[in-house]
Formats: sequence, C-alpha cells, structure tokens
Amino acid sequence: MALLIVICACGQKASPVPWSLVVPKRIVDLEAKSREERILLEWTFPKENTDKSVLTDLAEFKILRSEGNLIGDECRGCGEKAKVIFEAKLDSKGEDRGKRMSLLIENLEARKVYVYQVVTLNRRGYPGAPSNPVTVYWDYPPHMTRAVKAERGDKRVDIHWEPVLGATGYNIYRKGEGEEFTFQPLNREPLTVTQYTDLGVENEKRYIYSVRAVKRVVRTDMEGKGSLSFPITPTDLTPPGSPLGLVAVPLKNGMELNWRKNREPDLLGYYVYRRQPGEKEFKRLNPAPLTKETYLDMEVQIGQDYEYTVTAVDNSVRQNESLPSEEVRGKYQY
Repeated sequence: MALLIVICACGQKASPVPWSLVVPKRIVDLEAKSREERILLEWTFPKENTDKSVLTDLAEFKILRSEGNLIGDECRGCGEKAKVIFEAKLDSKGEDRGKRMSLLIENLEARKVYVYQVVTLNRRGYPGAPSNPVTVYWDYPPHMTRAVKAERGDKRVDIHWEPVLGATGYNIYRKGEGEEFTFQPLNREPLTVTQYTDLGVENEKRYIYSVRAVKRVVRTDMEGKGSLSFPITPTDLTPPGSPLGLVAVPLKNGMELNWRKNREPDLLGYYVYRRQPGEKEFKRLNPAPLTKETYLDMEVQIGQDYEYTVTAVDNSVRQNESLPSEEVRGKYQY
C-alpha cells in the first residue's frame, strides 16, 4: 500500500489554463466572390479550440469589415480599424462545428476597397482570432448581358450572346426546373469568348440558364446582373444506324423479310417499306415499330415483283428514324 501511494503521488501538476485562452481556432479559408453585384463570403467553422480540444461551445460569429477608397489601382485609407457589420447566433446543439458557411453582402459603393474577416465566439463570449483577411476591389458593375440565344442539341446546349461593353469575361449559370441558381458558375474561370457549350445535360430535361458579364477591378472579378433567364430542353437528334443484311424470302403465306439486329441502346424498333413496279415512293407497311428483326408481308400476289427497305427508330421523344437500309427486290413465286 505504501508503494502504491508513492506511485500515485508521482504525477506532476500543471497550471490551469484560463478560459479566455481556450477559444475557437482561427478560420483560415475565408473567400470573397462577386455574385450579381453582391459579395459572397464563404468559410468553414473550426472543429477545435486553440488547445486542440474538441470545440463544443461554438455560439456566435461576427463579420468584420474595414474599407478605403479606390484611387487608381491603390487603396487610400485601408488598414483602419475594422467594424462589425454582421453578427449572428449559432445552433446551440453544436451542429455548426466544421460547417461550410456563406453570406451575401449587399449595398456596396463604387470605387471602394473592402477587407473582410470572420470571428467566432464560444458560449462564454470569448472570441477566437480574426480569420484570414480577404480584399475586394469594388466599382460600377458591368451591364446586363443581352441578346442571349441558345440552341438545343443531343445532350448539349449551345449558348451565344452579344459582347458587353467593358466586360473582361462572362459566367454561365444553370438550374433545373423548380430549382434556384447556385453561387457556382458552370465555368471555372470567366469566359473570354461570347459562346459556351454545356455538355453536362440530359435529353428531354428542361434547363434554365443565365449569362452574367464580369469586369476585372484590380484583382477582383466583379459580376453584374444576370441576363433574362431562358429555358431550353436538349433532345435526342441522333437516329440509329441503317439496318443491315436485309433479305426477302418467298414463303407459302407471303414474302418474309429478315435483317440483322441494331445495337443502339435506345432502339425502339423498325419500319418496313415496300414499293411495287410503277410506284415512285416506298410505302410503310407497319403502323407501329417492330420489335423483332423479321416481317411477313402477306399482301402479295404470285408473279409480282416487290422492292423492300427497312429503317430503325429510337425511343426518343422525336422517334428519330434512320436512313433506309439497302433495297432488296424479289418476285413472289411459290
């Protein structure tokens, strides 16, 4: 027992850490982007305290801003004390820990330079260190993009628009029916041309697009108001290949046609066409697409010559039809 007491007494005592030093870790991923004449701030709340313990009492955040005047490409007055322009309480259950956040800042002045930071506080009211600063150079926004045109294709949408005076680039936004535009454009960097092809769409699904002009202000890509939103629905315009290997065989009860199976995954079926001597055009024999690679023409007469051809049809809304197969000619003699 004496030995046990000696062993237990060997631990060293550490000085208690003041609560004012156990605060949320500093945010280091604050970003600022221009979206439709507004500033979008994005950041991630910390998961730990400064002592690496789990952050369980995140309670509040504040947005700090300092500003100056944009003179040429320089800021006059920057570096002054930041002011709180927004603050909000957080979920008391701690579900905001590690959460990605975004906030839109409006009512901005032209020819200004804004510097933003985020500060988080715990339930005791102790703040963490201000986040990394982000600088935004602000000016008069570019005009709205006009004369936007779109052409639908097979799993693609081609968009064209007129250049905007003073614009250095363009952003393209897309949403589905009943959705809202996201804050992330389809293009990674502002486009320097006045056309865009969207290949990330599905056929027969309705999409709505917006084109926004961008103006470079020192080191900020300032985005103007979006164009009038316009809907468009891509559609399948590609028909199947022409059927191959068509043959006509006279049988007792009619002329039997056979051909090879098409391999297209969206194949719906086939149409059979016939032409008799003296006729200029082929006439379709079956009202609905055939699902098998064979057809028996029973409306034939002994000793009569017939010409046949077959087409393939897909299952799109348009039911695209292939070019005719090679023609075969046969005399019905049985």
